[in-house]
Amino acid sequence: MKKVFITSILMLSLFCFYSVQLSASHDSENHSHRPELIKIQDLRDTAKLAQSKNLPILIMFGTDECPYCYLLKEDFLVPMLISGDYTDKVIIREAHISPGADIIDFSGKKMNIDEFSTRYGVTLFPTMVFVDSTGQVLVKNIVGITTPSLFGGTLDDSIDSALLLIRKKL
Repeated sequence: MKKVFITSILMLSLFCFYSVQLSASHDSENHSHRPELIKIQDLRDTAKLAQSKNLPILIMFGTDECPYCYLLKEDFLVPMLISGDYTDKVIIREAHISPGADIIDFSGKKMNIDEFSTRYGVTLFPTMVFVDSTGQVLVKNIVGITTPSLFGGTLDDSIDSALLLIRKKL
């Protein structure tokens, strides 16, 4: 009787251990499939995609050290990607500002990321710039994050305005 009890406890312990391991593995797999913003290195591919789908491009300029950039990505932009509701409205990309980083612009010109951000009047982070497939600005930049509860509406309005301008060009 004692052997059966001990064997049962061991079996139950092993079952619990493997269940926890399987659950942890499953959670980490789900996290790894979470969409992330694509960091721009060469804008020509993004431009081709925007042109083929007749969509504006939202470029979020930010840094690793910026807590508001993190908030913008985690509370707004990544959830927009996850939802799938913006697939036919906007192409979202990140211009990651870091010392010495280079980027290839819409025309194929290689330039420093600081020079690229200056081109779009970016002086504070985060800043969102809305452009067409040639890099032309469509609507006013969104600088920083205003009241988070109202920010989603501001972002949606800018996306809708940029999309309307793209569609009018057709």
